[in-house]
Amino acid sequence: MTITSINNTSSVPQQNTTRLYLQIANNLAQLIKDEKLLVGTRLPAERELSSKFDVSRQTIREALIALEISGLVEIKAGSGVYVIKSDKIKSSLIKEDAPGPLEIMEARNVLESQATELAANRISNEELLQLRSFLEQIDTLLRQNRYDEAESFDRKFHLLIAQSSRNSAISTMIEWLWELRDSSEVSRVFAKKIRNHGVNSNSKAHYNILENLSRRDGKGASLAMKMHLDEVANAYIMLVSD
Repeated sequence: MTITSINNTSSVPQQNTTRLYLQIANNLAQLIKDEKLLVGTRLPAERELSSKFDVSRQTIREALIALEISGLVEIKAGSGVYVIKSDKIKSSLIKEDAPGPLEIMEARNVLESQATELAANRISNEELLQLRSFLEQIDTLLRQNRYDEAESFDRKFHLLIAQSSRNSAISTMIEWLWELRDSSEVSRVFAKKIRNHGVNSNSKAHYNILENLSRRDGKGASLAMKMHLDEVANAYIMLVSD
């Protein structure tokens, strides 16, 4: 399908208070309902949708996550995004007021990288031992295919580092971002896709962070955290990009 199939009906009203990515998702859902995008149709490339709606590619990616959750499209890695159902998007998604999952990841990257640098000089030996214990628990649970439990220890690992920064403002903001991640349906499904892609609980990345913290290497620890969170975000981008 060419981009010309999406005409002026796809413009996004700027005064709408709904999150921009959900406006885009709702707009595409309406096109599917109106059969302007038929079942089996491959959606235009991400870059074309970005240009047509005059939004960032990140916003398009988040809209596609919402559409996939709604059951309207299927994202096929290396192939594209295909319409699989002609129906309205779930109303619960439109009512969501949380930032998109990639936006949350971007904010986490900024804050957690900074927190990790601070933690390198402030973390206690007891906290370092606790972090190592969390990673050992993750390894054990992953071997047993207990992914949800492993993810809970992943969260504990990240939040303990934030607390070890000894900056309550930063750690509070990071905790809020994790709460957003868990309370938003879009972000929960995003996290599950990433987990299924084998990235969230990357032992090598986690141990790299821990080793830099143990050496009190602030810059190295910050970079290790940034690389880890970049990998998580890029894993999904690779699934939807073309």
